[in-house]
Amino acid sequence: MSKSAMFSILLVIAMFFWGASWPSSKVLVGYTSADVITFWRFVFALFASIPLVIALRIPLRLDSRAFKFLLVATFLNCLYSLMFFVGLNYGSAGKGGVLVTTITPVFVYLLTFGLYKIQKNTSRAMRGNEILGLFLGVIAGICLLELGNLQTLFSKFNIFFVLCALDWAVLTLVCQRLRIHPIAINFYITLFSVVLFSPVFLIQPAMLEIFSFDLRFWLMLLVVAVLSTAIGTSIYYMGIAQVGAQKASSYPLLVPVFALITSYFILGEIPSILTLIGGSIAIFAIYLINLYKVK
Repeated sequence: MSKSAMFSILLVIAMFFWGASWPSSKVLVGYTSADVITFWRFVFALFASIPLVIALRIPLRLDSRAFKFLLVATFLNCLYSLMFFVGLNYGSAGKGGVLVTTITPVFVYLLTFGLYKIQKNTSRAMRGNEILGLFLGVIAGICLLELGNLQTLFSKFNIFFVLCALDWAVLTLVCQRLRIHPIAINFYITLFSVVLFSPVFLIQPAMLEIFSFDLRFWLMLLVVAVLSTAIGTSIYYMGIAQVGAQKASSYPLLVPVFALITSYFILGEIPSILTLIGGSIAIFAIYLINLYKVK
């Protein structure tokens, strides 16, 4: 088996870990509060990242510019994690996984396009495939948010996960400004997140209660902190170097599918018709915006 084929298989496995982190996180919020889970997720992800950094000999040298961007990225990452775990209290993990992973690329494109026009002062217009992709993205959003009335539109579930998608889009753009190894970025953001949440450990009396939880909790934490955050993300970054950025960027389209499948087996969630339709349209929209190239 060639190295490229091997990494293609590993990338599918990494996307499975990412998808499975949604129902696993839903299980975790049933045990304790979002701030407790967020802190321990970062702690165990950090412990799992250290052997990877050592084994792969990842350079960790930083300059002042990279340090500043990492601080901003850390704040955005912590905010995302809190909204992520809190939001799972108000809806299904499968729907959340589809909503965030499909709307985030649309936000990334809109922010990138807007910043490009402002910085370059250009009149560059959207291409036909991009316009169609954005239109389909709006249709997909209507389906995924199930916008039947204003009460549904402003439900806590929709608000939290739309904000999660916007937060992750901004985080993506911040990380693109960094000129250090991607795995080093993941390592530092995790490390700084642990430091940022350290005061919570001192003021939250429930921080140590996780050590009395059952095996199910620890298995779900293993999926979220180790398999998804540390191993899955590292595989994705290494896969970019092996199969190419364009091909690697298509693999996250599998995450919504795996989120729905694992949510069914772990939580017994059956996705609604609107979620399936909206997710399918959104995946095609992402293809048109980010992957489709006019000949």
